[in-house]
Amino acid sequence: MGEAYLENLNERQKHAVLATEGYVRVVAGAGSGKTKTLAGRFVYLVSELGVSTSGILCVTFTNKAAFEMKKRIRTIIPDRDLGYVSTFHGFCVTFFKEEYHILGYPAAFIVLDSEDKDSMLKTIFTDMGITSKVMTIQQISDYIEIKKAELDYVPLLTDVDIDKIKKAEQVATDIKDKVMYRYFYEQRKVFGLDFCDLIYFTLYILRNNDQ
Repeated sequence: MGEAYLENLNERQKHAVLATEGYVRVVAGAGSGKTKTLAGRFVYLVSELGVSTSGILCVTFTNKAAFEMKKRIRTIIPDRDLGYVSTFHGFCVTFFKEEYHILGYPAAFIVLDSEDKDSMLKTIFTDMGITSKVMTIQQISDYIEIKKAELDYVPLLTDVDIDKIKKAEQVATDIKDKVMYRYFYEQRKVFGLDFCDLIYFTLYILRNNDQ
């Protein structure tokens, strides 16, 4: 095997691959070799330090990048379980399928893609009499994503009393907040999670359940 995982890496990339104490942050632009460096670090941990692949979470943003990482790793250490090399959302779906019961969700929860989310928001706009002159679907979608990052909203969406979401909508004074809480309500009725929720629900479980 030699040190094939270090081939074609510059000194900074090699440092990122071989460093094992503390965390390592690599700031790099497009096409600078991030995937190659991550793959090299994965191989080093497994082949040289004896870390089990089940003990490494290696996540990236796109399916293409995740596939490329798996391909690079398999050329050096084939026949290993690379189930934890995935996209952020792919990992969160896998994780939540195992831990959904902690938040009282059913096994048959629904993942809402962008089209599902837009369709739900369009129905809400129609029901509330909101036109594009007031706000667009994209504007409210962006607003909801920003608010989800600010609010501790997971307990609200997982509370057994769904009427609490309705009450939050009723007391909201901003039209954008009213739409947001109505969206939460519609999500909760079908136990639907959009792409943001997958990440925030996973983080919530990890932060609040030591086991």
